[in-house]
Order: sequence, then structure tokens, then C-alpha cells
Amino acid sequence: MFHKYPFIGRFAEAARARAFLWSFKPAHMRPALYAGSILSLLPLMGVQLPLAFALALMFRANFMVLGGLQFITNPVTAPAIYYATHQLGRGVITVSGYGASLPAADPADPVLPLEDDPDAPAAPGKEPPPAPGGVHWTSRLGTAINALILGGVLSGAALGLLLDILYRNYWQHYTLTHPPRPPPDKPPDIPSPS
Repeated sequence: MFHKYPFIGRFAEAARARAFLWSFKPAHMRPALYAGSILSLLPLMGVQLPLAFALALMFRANFMVLGGLQFITNPVTAPAIYYATHQLGRGVITVSGYGASLPAADPADPVLPLEDDPDAPAAPGKEPPPAPGGVHWTSRLGTAINALILGGVLSGAALGLLLDILYRNYWQHYTLTHPPRPPPDKPPDIPSPS
């Protein structure tokens, strides 16, 4: 049916050659559930569907499910979701200590320091280093971005796991209670009245 449309018709043959894009078998659904859940909770609004298509091709996953999961984040739900994923990521960074950005360094320094010495005198015309416990704004921004990404990956993986468990339970129940039917026999030829 879609092959009749001029623009979509160009992709009909390629789509037929990649049947996994439309398959609901576990081998194609499970990667779609995990990749789609993680991608949907990352701060990538606006480029999610093209990335979902690329991931579907890369992981041989069901594109309809992978792409459909991208609508979890939309302009209405995105602020709450991104706030929650940021809080989760920030909590993990705070507890583990990993993911916090390094303090910003002065490009005029011959060697970029990993840590600023709070006791060192400030050079003329140079801003003194932040007070102990204080963080430069670029460091806070980098940590916030890391928290968004880390929180999105962790919560997306948890959502993917939940969807995977639900899908596998449904798939097992459905395949056990509904065994595959043999193809129907060819109906007998009925002579047409003349």
C-alpha cells in the first residue's frame, strides 16, 4: 500500500529487505525496548526519531517500538522527566564522586592544573580561584550535563528492564496459549453461476 506513494515508495523495497524493523519476535523487540527507553530519557529532543531509526538498524530492532518510545518525552512531559533524571544522576555523582567536572583552568597557565591551590596568590589581572567548596559555573554546567545523561541512562535501562519483563511474560503467555496455526488450506473452487 505504501509503495503507491511517491516519496515513501522509494523506501518500500529497503523496508521489505529489513523485516526486523517490523518484527515482534523477542530477538527484535528486546533491543528495541532497551535502546528506545534509554534514548527516550536522554536530553535529545528533536533528534530522537532519526537516532531511533539508526539504532534500529544497528541493533536489528523493531523500529515501530523503538520510535514509539520516543514520544514518552514531549514538550509537556520533558521538564518533569529531565528534572527527575537530573536528580537521579546528581545523586549518583554525589554518592560515587565520579562524573563531577574538573574545575575550569586558565588557558594562560603553561600547565593546566588538575586542582587549584587555594593558598596561591592570584596573578595580576587574574580572577582568584574559587573558595574551597565553591565551584566555577562551567564546572557546575558540566556536572549538570553529566547528571542528565547518567540519570537518563540509568532510568532508561530500568524502564527497559520493566518493559522487557512485561513483554516476555506476555510473549510466553501468548505463545503457550495460542500455538501457531497451520496455514489455511486453499478454499475449494466454487463454480460461478453463468
